[in-house]
Amino acid sequence: MIEIKEVKEPKRIPIIGSVMGMFTVFKHLFQKPVTVQYPEVKGDIPDRFRFRVYLSTDDCVGCTLCEQVCPNLSITMMNLDKENQRNKRKIYPTVNFGTCTVCRNCEEICPTDAIYLKEVFETARTKNNFMYSPTDLEKGEDEVRR
Repeated sequence: MIEIKEVKEPKRIPIIGSVMGMFTVFKHLFQKPVTVQYPEVKGDIPDRFRFRVYLSTDDCVGCTLCEQVCPNLSITMMNLDKENQRNKRKIYPTVNFGTCTVCRNCEEICPTDAIYLKEVFETARTKNNFMYSPTDLEKGEDEVRR
């Protein structure tokens, strides 16, 4: 028969947790704050921090590789009636920036470099639709209707 022994935990002193918390507060009290007043002061933006997907519809061949490689289905193809000798099917990618994780897979797999990413930090929008159509992907962020 197996004998079960009861293990008693050592008694803890409740003041130690409070003292450790106060030590953390005092340690950071005299350090320079990390926050900046954003619209007036631009913080240091590291390379590869934020990107925005752009599309050159003249170079797009409608191969759908970008849609296939997207891990969370942020890219879907849509019909666009545009004359392009290279894109016979007339389908172009649309990107949902609400679910895009900026993994850069679409940029890497594109055979004609039609999809590319640029370092754009300020991409806030006032409307709830984060879907960018192929014509929106060609424009800069300030030109897209908000």
